[in-house]
Amino acid sequence: MSRVMEAWQQVLSDAISSDMDEQQFALFQIGLVLLRHNPTIKQESDIEEETLSRELLRLSLNESRQKDAVNYLATLVRNHPKKADSFFYSMSNAQPSILVEPLLELIQEHGTKLNKDAAYHALLALDTVFKNGRDDDRAKIKEADILDILDELAESNDELLSEKADVIAGKIEKLEG
Repeated sequence: MSRVMEAWQQVLSDAISSDMDEQQFALFQIGLVLLRHNPTIKQESDIEEETLSRELLRLSLNESRQKDAVNYLATLVRNHPKKADSFFYSMSNAQPSILVEPLLELIQEHGTKLNKDAAYHALLALDTVFKNGRDDDRAKIKEADILDILDELAESNDELLSEKADVIAGKIEKLEG
């Protein structure tokens, strides 16, 4: 295995580290790597060069490996729901077409069971798909039948979560015509 792929595998394994600082840094790095491969979002700063190792800066992930990374993060959400906000943050940097299906599955499975921070980050990621995705990505959101989940999240006493759930529900309703 090349040094570049070894570095990527190490970051992926650090995402479940028992050391919170190490875990959060790994998730941040995963998010940056996914962001580098997302043509819909332009990074305006030098944060990648300042944060990623030389090996990770050389890393080039094909679409299949990007999907693997998003699916890995989705598995981490399922296995560690209390830490899900960080996993959703990392996932949100992926290309909308790669992100939409695993994200919708997680919202359908765990939407109302997530803690407020995780639910908010999931909805932020979903909003990113709305803003940067293609029409077929938005059609998948429409077909997912998550309005009941969004309605329940909109009743949260957390103002940010409630407002974001309302906004997403409004966008879905607009798609439905």
